Amino acid sequence: MTSEIFDWERAHEAAHALREQGAVHQVTLPSGVGAWVIGHHADALAALTDERLSKDSAGMHRILGAQLRRAGKPPELSRMFGSSSILFMDNPRHDELRRRVSKAFTLRRVHLLRPGIERLVAGLLEDLPRDRPVDLIEHLAFPLPLAVICELLGIPLDERDQFRDWTTALMEDEPDRVLPASHAMEDYFDKLIVAKRTSADDGLLSAMVQLSDIGELTADEVMDLVFLLFVAGHETATNLIGNGVYHLLADPRRWRLLGRRPDLVPGAVEEVLRFDSPVRMATYRWTTEPVQYGGVIIPAEQVVLVSLLSAGRDQHRYPDADRLDVRRNATHLSFGHGIHYCLGTPLARLEADIAFTALTREFPDARPAVETDELHHNPSVIMNGFRSLPVILGGR
Repeated sequence: MTSEIFDWERAHEAAHALREQGAVHQVTLPSGVGAWVIGHHADALAALTDERLSKDSAGMHRILGAQLRRAGKPPELSRMFGSSSILFMDNPRHDELRRRVSKAFTLRRVHLLRPGIERLVAGLLEDLPRDRPVDLIEHLAFPLPLAVICELLGIPLDERDQFRDWTTALMEDEPDRVLPASHAMEDYFDKLIVAKRTSADDGLLSAMVQLSDIGELTADEVMDLVFLLFVAGHETATNLIGNGVYHLLADPRRWRLLGRRPDLVPGAVEEVLRFDSPVRMATYRWTTEPVQYGGVIIPAEQVVLVSLLSAGRDQHRYPDADRLDVRRNATHLSFGHGIHYCLGTPLARLEADIAFTALTREFPDARPAVETDELHHNPSVIMNGFRSLPVILGGR
């Protein structure tokens, strides 16, 4: 059964079966790396703040590199695992770096972006066909958050097609796909950082370059930060919008209700996050000593994954967990918990709120253009989202 957890089209069924069998399961990832998956909500909540589950990059490189060698794979990891990335860093350095970029993602600053995002959504939807299938991943869920994060960071959009190829590959688990994308993206950002030194703007990347020039950030910290902010800044929101449209369209009455009652949309966003998390697994952790979850002892020096997708459907935490209820007032772990709680949470919520509001208001008769078994998810251990989502929008 544990291998079925990576059947991308049956993820929820597999997660349910694993929860029934126990709290923790040992699995082999598609890359050949061995890991332990925690799937119950209570254990997931505890694990996300357990200091014995480290995110220290040096240890992660050592453990993953050794396992990849044994599996006959290249031991190199992508730049997402950078030694100066706040994603793979413990305190106190984690908090020091996070404070430097968190000002760009405060609730106040993000809400100031609402008018611009609303205009962007209106523009993306304006010229889409109404009477034939349109892929809402390609035409809304991907370009919307990409444009927003590019604007915030100060990244030109002229490489849009490459961005999608690179970030999709980075979230997969096959080194032959991951490493070339990582190298290409690093080369792109290296050139862009050089350009920002001679032609600064008011974007976040220019600000980080200036901090590097006065010695407050290292060159590696700038590269790792822009990698993380760029990839995480749109991949999660793309999946949230795509997953949400799919599930909300599954019930035409629910879709039309949100069109009439936009005040219910923020709650619907939270329920979608619980019901079908855009992040399948919280990013890699490793055990600094033996730990016990659900009566299972995980030895030291082991990779641990916390299944956010599974935690969101845990019947012990959520009554009627397999039913999407936009009035539920849901809480969830889809943005993580503890010191590594997603920095871009307010922005992802805002983008989804604006997208769902516009779609349900403007296209009350929208419907899926294909059957569910014709849809496919991206093959990613970490991310959970559709490759494409054909929809017939219908008349305004």
